[in-house]
Amino acid sequence: MSAVETIAALEPALDLRSRILREATRLFAEHGYNATSVRELVEAAGCTKPALYYYFENKEAVFLEAIRDATDAMTSIITETEAIAGPVRGQLEEGIHIFFETLGDHAMRMRLLMRAELQPDEDQPVFDFDSVRGRHVSMIEDILRSGVATGEIRPDVDVTDAALALAGMVDQRLRLWLLGEAMPSDVAPRIIRIFFHGVG
Repeated sequence: MSAVETIAALEPALDLRSRILREATRLFAEHGYNATSVRELVEAAGCTKPALYYYFENKEAVFLEAIRDATDAMTSIITETEAIAGPVRGQLEEGIHIFFETLGDHAMRMRLLMRAELQPDEDQPVFDFDSVRGRHVSMIEDILRSGVATGEIRPDVDVTDAALALAGMVDQRLRLWLLGEAMPSDVAPRIIRIFFHGVG
């Protein structure tokens, strides 16, 4: 049985579009946009070029959809954090915990985002990372504002600075993990303790 047949046999429930996106995410994360060919994409996904083109206009469209898929996953974690009931400190700690707990499922997505944003290929399609990052920071600001309203965060704290500081702490831990450093099991409470020591 070939590798393509093995993929198809092991994942009958995974629809082809999702399989293409998953494999594209992996290939773009590992090799970059320029070094990944359509031929490699279809071989990895276990499909034909016409099947890929049924779902995506071209390689650029596959790449941009893989980036959107990765940023949407991050947005959904922040949205989930906003919905957690209770004090803001616990809400943020649980949200960070959820983020790091799901890294195993999202490792290639995170690698793709880091590579595409920080080491873009010359011919890589343009994606507006600044707008996505701005939206995420704005969502964190909203959570922090509710902490100001409940007295958990001092009213003189600039919520934009605080949101950027918190996002930066999480981002740096993510980068270390992507470089191979083990993620401490208590990383979420550690980040929140440091964060609230400065703003609480």
